[in-house]
Amino acid sequence: MPALLDDSHRSNLTFVVGVGSTESQCGEQLRRVREPVSRSKSGVQGKVADVLNGRSRHAESQNELRAFQVLMATARADAWQEQPFALDYYREGIRHRYTPDILVIWGTRREVVEVKEDSEADLAENKARFTFISELLAEHGYHFRLWKKSEICAEPRLTNVHLVLRYRCVTVGAAEHERIRRAFCTVPEITLRTLCQASETSIQTVLHLVLEGTLHIDWWEPLGLGSKVSVRPIGRAVWPCPPSLFLQNHSEEAKCQAMR
Repeated sequence: MPALLDDSHRSNLTFVVGVGSTESQCGEQLRRVREPVSRSKSGVQGKVADVLNGRSRHAESQNELRAFQVLMATARADAWQEQPFALDYYREGIRHRYTPDILVIWGTRREVVEVKEDSEADLAENKARFTFISELLAEHGYHFRLWKKSEICAEPRLTNVHLVLRYRCVTVGAAEHERIRRAFCTVPEITLRTLCQASETSIQTVLHLVLEGTLHIDWWEPLGLGSKVSVRPIGRAVWPCPPSLFLQNHSEEAKCQAMR
């Protein structure tokens, strides 16, 4: 369990990596730093199958379980890991250890995520604690995000996520890929119904390609046969989408507010 030690930092990071691997390898070889635990007597442990990455994800609560599902469906991340490392630090002379819920990696951007109930996230003591942890992580080159239950469970995205994830085990052949490619030769987007008819492919196939990132839907519109499917991102860019889309969306919103 190697630790990153640096006199310029006020804290240490400890990772668990696969044999012959280092943390710098895009996070693909990272392993959880501790066994799953239940947060409370009413907490629910569970697993979710991350088929595209060939592994199971261990959740320590229902909120984490839903968070993992949203990540798998929408994030397009290069890698992500639950309970990715331990952060050891001192505050007011007392030693503390913090284990984040998730580490999400897009290229050189690394976001550390804490999943919390809204009521817990809004507590003054937690705000102060996570502000301090955010500062410590920034010294190591990490961005910190507090992901609230209300954001994770926002609709209709969560319902769409559950629907699309049903088809994560679907196998898509080369012929189906080619027929779908041809369907988009003259238009950048098309309805789900029309795409299935024009390419002679099933809805399950199309939605699996959404998971792969080959096709895109608007996660913020109820998914149905009349929904638009595109070869490029469409709809509102809300985290955890790729940073380029998220930052672009916020830049456009800022311009709109400035013009009002």
